[in-house]
Amino acid sequence: MNISESVPHGIHQTQQFHRQYGANAMLPMIDWQDIFKQTKLQDAQLQALNTIYQSAVPLALQVFDELKFDVFAPAAFHPQGLGLFDKLAQQEEKFVQRLEDECDCLNNEVRHQMWSMLLRGGAVLVFKAWLGKVKSGQDTLDMTQFDELSDLLFIKTSPTTLAHRLGVNPQADYDHIFLMYGNDVFLDRFNSLETAALFVDLGVYDAAFLSLRDDRVADYLKSKGYVTQDQIDDLKCALNPLGCPDLVSKQDCLA
Repeated sequence: MNISESVPHGIHQTQQFHRQYGANAMLPMIDWQDIFKQTKLQDAQLQALNTIYQSAVPLALQVFDELKFDVFAPAAFHPQGLGLFDKLAQQEEKFVQRLEDECDCLNNEVRHQMWSMLLRGGAVLVFKAWLGKVKSGQDTLDMTQFDELSDLLFIKTSPTTLAHRLGVNPQADYDHIFLMYGNDVFLDRFNSLETAALFVDLGVYDAAFLSLRDDRVADYLKSKGYVTQDQIDDLKCALNPLGCPDLVSKQDCLA
């Protein structure tokens, strides 16, 4: 299917323009606070989002262009999508190197915010903001194909390696922000089980609560001695004393 046949020509022209110039790091400005109105963003968090945006989107667009993956077309028209994983994985080193270079002129807090966001889907989020801006001309998130793009753009680098590359102290006393968009919470997934355990160590999550949300995380945290099945059951009973449906719904915590 040719996207030019399914959308007005003017829109197609605009999207092609942004695709071409986005791949060359000429990106539209995005007002992050306008997108995440429900969350008060600090300067360090705004700077972190913008740095990830300026670094991640051009690389992703270059790969999508090479593989003729049209981010403006419906997901059903991407039969070659599986081939993107290997190609994007090859670009991750370039992405981390670019971020590492950018960090040379950033303070400790901004680097820490970047590190925290990237481990929890920051690259996915900024790309969806770019896509929303290009599609609508507004500061918004494009919520179509979110799961598909999440799988493709969630970085796989371990938290320890990424911290070393970005010059970050994982134990530093900075916030780990969550971003509200309507009724959805973002930066609420992890790139690995190792990252999930780290966020328990940092006190961002309770091990038993996190275990209620995702069985894979529960098995890992139990195997590492973070929590026992009895503690998980006790919390479940505390949240559900009358035997009514669980108040904490299961969901995928891992990319």
